[in-house]
Amino acid sequence: MPDDAAIDIDLTRRARAAYRAGDLEAAKRFAAQLWLRYENQAILASRRVARGAERDDVLGCIGIRFTKWVYHRDEDPRNMVGLINQMASYAYGDVQRTEARQAPTIEEIEDSRYDEEELDLILDRDLLERLYPVLNERERLIIDRTLEGMSDGDIARELDVDPNNLHQIRWRAHKRLRTEAERQELEL
Repeated sequence: MPDDAAIDIDLTRRARAAYRAGDLEAAKRFAAQLWLRYENQAILASRRVARGAERDDVLGCIGIRFTKWVYHRDEDPRNMVGLINQMASYAYGDVQRTEARQAPTIEEIEDSRYDEEELDLILDRDLLERLYPVLNERERLIIDRTLEGMSDGDIARELDVDPNNLHQIRWRAHKRLRTEAERQELEL
């Protein structure tokens, strides 16, 4: 019996192959099977980052990001739970965009750098500098490189980490920054 990682890799590869071959029905079927394996994790992640009606919006955005990741990325899945949690963090930023209160399209996600946008929505640069002490050196470097516009692949190579791990590290750093910003607001 294959293990969970092997099933994830198989479904991902089949979805990508079908998508590239133009067989969108098969691609959707394989991507849906993979989504079903992690849908509960996505629901939990959306509940962690959003409240009330925003939870459904965040869940929808996670679904869009998940589909984009399945069809367009080259790496095999390694830590799907971590990836889903990272997507939830970015999806919350998508929902909070000031220009619209609806889920972004895949094209909008591809055309934007939501890493930087998410930070800009939460923190201005001066506040970010005040909050840096809560981050370790690697997390600071990731945030700095992201704001400089460096690609995730280049950042991962510079730090010698797997891209999925990079997303987890960045997600934890963003969470620490948000928590510290909230704490400092209470003290003002």
